[in-house]
Amino acid sequence: MRVKAPAARAQVASWINLQQAGRVIQSALEETLSAEADLSWAEFELLWRLQLAGEHPLRMNEIAEQLLDSPSGTTRIVDRLEAKRLIARETPRDNRRVVQVKLTEGGRTRLATADKAFKDALAEAFSAHLSEPEVLALRRLMRKLLEGNGAWAEARCDPNRRG
Repeated sequence: MRVKAPAARAQVASWINLQQAGRVIQSALEETLSAEADLSWAEFELLWRLQLAGEHPLRMNEIAEQLLDSPSGTTRIVDRLEAKRLIARETPRDNRRVVQVKLTEGGRTRLATADKAFKDALAEAFSAHLSEPEVLALRRLMRKLLEGNGAWAEARCDPNRRG
């Protein structure tokens, strides 16, 4: 068995900087979503993914997979959004073991507000500092890292690409 060499200083520094950039940008996005739409990042992402699914409700396990969350963590997010009347759970008559989730009209309205706030905050914290070619290069690099670690899944990583 071949043992890989320890990460070089530049690799460690790059990893730390990637984590720091992610936390800084995530914090700015979460602050904006909370102030403008009373949503956490996880709640926003779940609503956004339901919107992408269109009229097709998502099963709880699909949501957990897309959010990279545990089933219990997903249930907590769904519980909060359901209490706010932004989503609804339904159980198909033909399979009572399945729980599906869909956006309500209130969820669509809240998501429209949140989406604008999110895009404005993302432009300020992320896009304003990178050119379009740099954004595309970063996207390619992130895909390469995800694929290399066996974590690329179209539905989760490239949600705009359906079927």
